[in-house]
Amino acid sequence: MQSTLFDTFIQSFLLMFIATNPLSLIPIFAGLTSGLNNQQIKSIYIRASIVSLAVLSSFWLFGNAMLDAMNISMDSFRIIGGLFLVVIAFQMVFEQRQPRRQQTADTAINDETIKSIAIFPLSIPLIAGPGAMATSLLLSKESYISFSDAAISYLPIFLVIAIASISMWLSSILSSRLGPTILTVIEKIFGLLLGALAIEFVIEGIQNSFNLA
Repeated sequence: MQSTLFDTFIQSFLLMFIATNPLSLIPIFAGLTSGLNNQQIKSIYIRASIVSLAVLSSFWLFGNAMLDAMNISMDSFRIIGGLFLVVIAFQMVFEQRQPRRQQTADTAINDETIKSIAIFPLSIPLIAGPGAMATSLLLSKESYISFSDAAISYLPIFLVIAIASISMWLSSILSSRLGPTILTVIEKIFGLLLGALAIEFVIEGIQNSFNLA
């Protein structure tokens, strides 16, 4: 039982981590906050972390109710959510996601004030993007048999947001030490893992929908 819970937690954490990809925030956050003082940087990453956690928690808490209200089965969402994550994985492997994120960040720094950076583009869509929202909903259940069951389902979301917060905090140091090559390699590896996990969601959704299991 304990082994099953641990395996479930590891799989859920990896899926959430890959969908959010907090390491990709390192160079972007460093660029967005270039020239700001430590207090301004701290204010931005704390606000971004809080907003992102609230958004993903809402999808985890109320996602199933929303699907029920729209008469959409969880298996149907698994299929479309899995396909959506496959697209993100493709973008990560072929280096299409990071330039798009950087372009979004550059647009925001020109059009928005410093305070709004925490919400756009950091919280949405860079941290709590469509892939992370879909993953949060996929991790949730309609009911939980115990507190540990609920914790295993939700804890990956909290931990990934904490890692994203730490990444932003250390961005100025890590971006210079890791370098673009290492960050690119990491993103490609995460893309392959995300694609494999996304296919599992699609297969499970199809099996349940057509009673093939």
